[in-house]
Amino acid sequence: MGRLSLYQEATPVEDPKRKAPKPSRGGGAPPPRPPRTGEQGARPRKPELPRERPHLPREVHADVRSTAPSGAVDDLARALGAAEEAIARGDAARAVEVLAWAKSVATRSWAVREALGIALYLEGRFAEAQRELLTYRRLSGRHDQNHLLADCARATGKIDQAVEHVEAMIGAGVEEDRIAEGLIVVAGARLEGGEPDGALAVLRRLELEVEEPEPYHLRLWHLAARAAREAGQEEAAQRWRARIAEVDADALAVLDGESRPR
Repeated sequence: MGRLSLYQEATPVEDPKRKAPKPSRGGGAPPPRPPRTGEQGARPRKPELPRERPHLPREVHADVRSTAPSGAVDDLARALGAAEEAIARGDAARAVEVLAWAKSVATRSWAVREALGIALYLEGRFAEAQRELLTYRRLSGRHDQNHLLADCARATGKIDQAVEHVEAMIGAGVEEDRIAEGLIVVAGARLEGGEPDGALAVLRRLELEVEEPEPYHLRLWHLAARAAREAGQEEAAQRWRARIAEVDADALAVLDGESRPR
């Protein structure tokens, strides 16, 4: 399970007014949520798993072998592979089902707790996602999912915690694309709180004036344009929008659609 193939699906959305996405489960009543490990009640029933064992990155394989009970390593690996496939086709509910069982088998697996946190995040279950991702951080010592923790904190009204998560990832030297996502979360919260100048100050923590922008720069520029417009800096707002159109003619319409209140 390549790490990026799962985590690229978990980009925090820019719109600070966005509501939690509703999972698509088809017709009928939604299935019950699986119980969390440590709660009273039966262990989640073992889900149907693929026959073939996926190729796992070395560090994930080592984590699985060190945390799974004897005889459960292959099933745990298959569960991680099934969760990745479910995420890839947009079925976060299936990923949560599989990973909830995996968690009951290997509670101290950072790979399982990270993947479950991401799947819960994609379902819009932010408080639960936050618990899993905090556990992942404690078990792994990594801060590379702090941008998702920041968005979970924002979604539950804890803006100060969102700021703390982003500052921690900056201090830990996390990759710049993830830091950018964390800054977008905090800047979006500032903008929603009526502080456009504060939002611009947050976005300037990264270099905005770049000759060869990365994909995340378009999202930084789009939020900078919105903040500049609300701050009465129309010329600056138009300049940022022009930069986006210059790099990707279709991106501006997509980003405008994402930022509309739902």
